[in-house]
Amino acid sequence: MSQRLRIAMFVGCFPVISETFILRQIAGLLELGHEVDIYADTRGELGGAVQPEVEQYRLLQRATFMDLPPEAAPWEMPVWPLTGRTWTPGASEPVRNSVRLARAVPRVLHCLATAPRLTLQALRPSQYGFQAASLSALYRLSHLARLRRHYDVLHAHFGPNGNSFRFARDLWRAPLIVSFHGYDFSTLPRQQGAGMYRRLFDAADAVTVNSAFTRARVARLGCPEAKLHRLPMGLDLGSFPFAARTRHANEPVRLLTVARLVPVKGHEYALRAVAKVRARHPEIRYDIVGDGPLRKKLEELVIALGLTDAVTLHGARDGAFVRERMSAAHLALLASVSIEDDQEGQGLFLQEAQACGLPVVATEHGALPEGLVADQSGFLAPERNVEMLAQRLEFLLTHPGVWPEMGRYGRAFVEQHYDIRQLTERLAELYRATQRSFESGSG
Repeated sequence: MSQRLRIAMFVGCFPVISETFILRQIAGLLELGHEVDIYADTRGELGGAVQPEVEQYRLLQRATFMDLPPEAAPWEMPVWPLTGRTWTPGASEPVRNSVRLARAVPRVLHCLATAPRLTLQALRPSQYGFQAASLSALYRLSHLARLRRHYDVLHAHFGPNGNSFRFARDLWRAPLIVSFHGYDFSTLPRQQGAGMYRRLFDAADAVTVNSAFTRARVARLGCPEAKLHRLPMGLDLGSFPFAARTRHANEPVRLLTVARLVPVKGHEYALRAVAKVRARHPEIRYDIVGDGPLRKKLEELVIALGLTDAVTLHGARDGAFVRERMSAAHLALLASVSIEDDQEGQGLFLQEAQACGLPVVATEHGALPEGLVADQSGFLAPERNVEMLAQRLEFLLTHPGVWPEMGRYGRAFVEQHYDIRQLTERLAELYRATQRSFESGSG
């Protein structure tokens, strides 16, 4: 049997319903016999939909939370000036900054005793920016410094989490791998500056990216080419069984989108395209699974377009519900759009849909063209082009005979490139190679 690895996985919040891909990766590593501990700033809301993997693999028992004061995380509010006060959203009263600093003094003293160099870095804005000013970097260091842990490799999902926990490489003397996914290489550098990952790229031993598109964008931010490794996020093919799509007489044609209700997902353009084709195909039914800040606006658009009897916004749902909707669907749609150059790095929903045999329609956005076989498993349309989206849907609605063959192309494509077992084994080999390099003294 291959070497059993001890892995520390760093995330921002845990669990998060939209980050199923991270849970699948953790589950895949556990299935291979590796040990995985999870470290997160904050706890996810457990009152709503939760992925079954959380209970199946007892992931909350594997999770350690930083328990930072809210003004430190998630709000990252500066402790300066000491004469000032901090008022976090939703709080009934402010906290004096002098009190915040006084509360942190025992943490500072403990950190200075156990990791003096890292402590000074955690308090230095030139090293940790606003995380130094809010004391969140200090709190993270203090929490981990109290734990006596040994790991073979550290793995952070999303660039900001890699930045937050990059000190762990020196604290625990283990190589650091960081995975980039989407907003971390597009939205945040636009907001915080293209150089925000300079120190992270210096510290990281390897950086994984989910597509060639993501690779180019992360390289543009300054990551050395030698550290970059393309490793898409995968799926369990057994959980997404293939079925050739056919339509029975008088049966509605069911269209499906699974995506957060945020601008980059392009829901507005998808709805407008559906409204166009529905004029000629009243039998179409459109299910949207996901939640987010645009929900009210999209509900109003559904009414304005006269689609209330054709469109259902299901909100955030767990994996079992998503798979049930995929089993019932005939076609899949993802109309993502660029928002001030913010783009998606993979679009895993497209691979899930193709695994099930669904012909897909997507936009020429970010890495989406990489995630299907154009004109064989699905069709592409320009971003925000409602007319072209409608034409692609119209073709599929009027040519149901092509659905089974398109579905077979899609399934074969996903089997070849996105099988979670193969990808997890590749990840484990990357862990081992990085560990060997680190131990040899080149890390």
